[in-house]
Amino acid sequence: MADGVTEIYEFISSTPNYTELICDPEESSSNPITSWYFQGTVYVMYSIIFVVAMFGNGIICYIVISSPRMRSVTNYFIMNLAIGDILITIFCVPFTSVSYLQQYWSFGGFLCPVVNYSQAVSVFVSAYTMVAISVDRYTAIIWPLRPRLSKKLAAVIIVIVWVIAAVTGIPIPVFSKLGQPTEWHQMCDRYICHEDWSEVGLEYEKLYTLALMVLQYIIPLTVLLFTYASIAIVICCHRIPGEAENSRDQRIAKSKRKMIKMMVTVVFVFTLCWLPFNILWVTAESIGDDIKPYLWFASHWLAMSHACYNPIIYCYMNSRFRTGFLQTLSTIPCCRKCIPSLTMLRPRSSTGFPLTSYEGTENTLLHRNNTSTTYISMRRKTTRSSSYNHIPVRSVSLMRTTNISPQNHHLVKRVRRSSNYVVEDEI
Repeated sequence: MADGVTEIYEFISSTPNYTELICDPEESSSNPITSWYFQGTVYVMYSIIFVVAMFGNGIICYIVISSPRMRSVTNYFIMNLAIGDILITIFCVPFTSVSYLQQYWSFGGFLCPVVNYSQAVSVFVSAYTMVAISVDRYTAIIWPLRPRLSKKLAAVIIVIVWVIAAVTGIPIPVFSKLGQPTEWHQMCDRYICHEDWSEVGLEYEKLYTLALMVLQYIIPLTVLLFTYASIAIVICCHRIPGEAENSRDQRIAKSKRKMIKMMVTVVFVFTLCWLPFNILWVTAESIGDDIKPYLWFASHWLAMSHACYNPIIYCYMNSRFRTGFLQTLSTIPCCRKCIPSLTMLRPRSSTGFPLTSYEGTENTLLHRNNTSTTYISMRRKTTRSSSYNHIPVRSVSLMRTTNISPQNHHLVKRVRRSSNYVVEDEI
């Protein structure tokens, strides 16, 4: 698999004067990988990825699991993305960095196929979950009157993502084994963990590597570009029925800009992080041996750092996740003094979704219906209950429409979905 430790040795083992047949690579003076400065840089850079990715993605999972209000379809996809990134951090970062610097596999024969397979599955889960999120947003905005995904169907989609990722990586543990590809490994009794396709033919290895590149990078990037470009066109070019030039339009326009910024960021970061690594594998044979180790480290580190950016993209741009993040930090004694009070964590904008509420505070809500331009905001204490035509109202505004009767309340719900693409809190 081109995302893990299997192919590292194709870059470092072809370097001239490979460790000068000194069994301890740190004693070699000609191998640039063994310099203390370079090794220190590698350890620090990968450690940053490990800490940031584990902390950020762990916070996402905690927020979704601990808060019932955050258990939405979109947030389930985001949590699954966080789980995939956590697995990338666990299986790709430490095993790859250590094997890269030691120049051999020191974790035993059992972990060789296990780690290689886990690396492949985690990378595919992350990529396919991003596709699922973009398709979910695409269907919600392009066809707003269609029923939204249920939580059960979202769970089925998540299972399908894991099954496809697991099936795609099956050849990796089958062909992963320990080997001694160079004279240095044989003289020093050192082994590497690699994929040995010699029994079936090296041409199949090349085809499988190309297929992995298409499935992990090209297809997800194509889907992201298509779905988010279509969403951007709808948001920018379609004027909402009943819009007037007032302060509400300014809030809607601001929400549009935020969503477009989020979509552009998702595509840009995914492209930037994984493109150099995939280009390196395509052009590996034409690259000089003296710079291959450095190019491999730079491109692999950039690809692995993608696990750090997803929490920022999907959570920093979402006010509810920001609030949950600050609430979580406020429980840590050393961070409590630096976190604003709970009353300051409430989102200030009224964008059609319930604002985060706390005991003793008030909520101000504003819902928009495409068939009417009349809106009634309702302020209430969190402990107060009210109803509208015998329909319980919980953190919702009363809507007065001109062509939808109270008996067709289910239609009101569906029409309200059509405004989701201008809501900041709905990714």
